[in-house]
Amino acid sequence: MQVQRNADDRTLTAIESHICKLLNIKKTDEVLDVCCGNGLISTRIAKHCKTVVGVDFSSGLLHSAKEQDLASNIQFIEEDAIDLSNSIHQKFDKIILYYSFQYFDFKQGMQVVSEMKKILKPGGQMLIGDVPNKKKFWSYYDTLPKRFFYFKQWLFKQPKMGKFWSEKEMRMLAEENQLKGLFLQQDKKLPHAHYRFDFLMEDKQK
Repeated sequence: MQVQRNADDRTLTAIESHICKLLNIKKTDEVLDVCCGNGLISTRIAKHCKTVVGVDFSSGLLHSAKEQDLASNIQFIEEDAIDLSNSIHQKFDKIILYYSFQYFDFKQGMQVVSEMKKILKPGGQMLIGDVPNKKKFWSYYDTLPKRFFYFKQWLFKQPKMGKFWSEKEMRMLAEENQLKGLFLQQDKKLPHAHYRFDFLMEDKQK
């Protein structure tokens, strides 16, 4: 158990460092963590910036997030990612959506990016991270048991991994929302780099 806990901690530390580097997070930044879940990333990013707001639609996960030993600069809000501006009225220097973008289809993804753009400060940046890469679909389903499992899920319309996104689709989301988009291969040290990518978006005023 201790070995697994240490391995998980090393992974989270690597992700924390990765996000901070990509977004150049500063002590003066106000950061939004969309689809924050149980707040593990939010609490780590909080060490590097002025404030963090974590938002998720799951009251259960947010309850777990709030049970942690939280720093005074962290706040959690219950809201769906496609309706962010309903509950969040401040604007942010940096916005993170890490690991969860696969659970949105293209139309929903467009809505999420649009909502994120509404609450992004002029010149701000948004990171949609750890996105399953459509080009590397079979790099994930790389064994016969995995492929059998996938086709079983597909047959019953219960895909475990959600949507695998293409670079073209991500660039469409950016262009439609008047954002500059940058497709990034993940560092090989990250646990899912063999089939996931990151996509950085910047306000065109930057």
